[in-house]
Amino acid sequence: MKLAVGVDVGNTKTIAAVCDLDGELRGVGRGGCGNWEELGETGSAEVITDVVGQALEAAGARREDVSHVHMGMAGVDWPDDEPRMREALTSAGWACGLTLENDAFLTVRAGAPEGHGIGVTAGTGICAAIVRPDGEKYFYGGFTDLGGGIATGTQAFQAVIRADDGRGRPTALTAALLRVTGHGSVQDLVYDVHRRRNYLSGRVLNPVLFSTAAEGDPVAVEIVTRFGCELALCATNLVRRYGLAEKDIAVVASGSRFVKTGPLLFDVFRSDVLAVAPRARMILSDQPPVMGAVRGALAACVGEAEEVWETLARSAAEGGWFRGEMGEAEEGEGDAE
Repeated sequence: MKLAVGVDVGNTKTIAAVCDLDGELRGVGRGGCGNWEELGETGSAEVITDVVGQALEAAGARREDVSHVHMGMAGVDWPDDEPRMREALTSAGWACGLTLENDAFLTVRAGAPEGHGIGVTAGTGICAAIVRPDGEKYFYGGFTDLGGGIATGTQAFQAVIRADDGRGRPTALTAALLRVTGHGSVQDLVYDVHRRRNYLSGRVLNPVLFSTAAEGDPVAVEIVTRFGCELALCATNLVRRYGLAEKDIAVVASGSRFVKTGPLLFDVFRSDVLAVAPRARMILSDQPPVMGAVRGALAACVGEAEEVWETLARSAAEGGWFRGEMGEAEEGEGDAE
């Protein structure tokens, strides 16, 4: 049995998926942070090896069965990053074909029907990428931009504080946040954060923000709208850079901010992009990034065959392999991170 393996190596979690060369998904493995910037090259290789091992075990296969591995990796940002991770993986015993790239490209590979186009990812951070039909690619964001769950959560907290002290408008975010945290007043909440160092994470703040925006609170809507415009700028900048304003290019939105928060963010994003590129095909991805990695691995083995990709997508959907990643977690499991 010959297999293709895709790995999404992230700051929060690492996911590997194994399929045969006909596109049938055989196994999935999951683990924590795999970013070499956090763990070092050896630590990253260990996480990747463990997660791929889980997927292979689920598939009833061995490492020797793997023909190619395609990895989209958080932290592989500069030309000298890829060789260091390739060396670490080789030292860890990976002798098969390896493709390593920044994880921003997985959004395009997973969400665009042809496997090329523009992708914007909005999760804990943000990034944008383009993959051209001839294979040329470019990405930016992430380590240079303030965005994603960190920034939107901070802005929601600031809005509550400013509403309380009079600098900002009253907002339903106040009651919603106090209800979730159990504090009796904003002052009690701020004291708890400031003196007791009980910081509020995006896992607390962002569900409050997006649910309050969905109910129509003007302050919350403004925060989400501003974020959507910034995400659209990430895409339209690439449209202008590559002269694509009149093309029917696929523009893919992916990440937890888009898929787990309701329609408002994507609606703003879509409207702003279409104002610049009216023929763009706006896609809210129904595939997790790891599927882009598997698609890349399959392409390295059998070429970019449409029927193989269709088989892979069907296999993933029928098996329910990625319900959690796509916002279909059981009650209490999902979050807006």
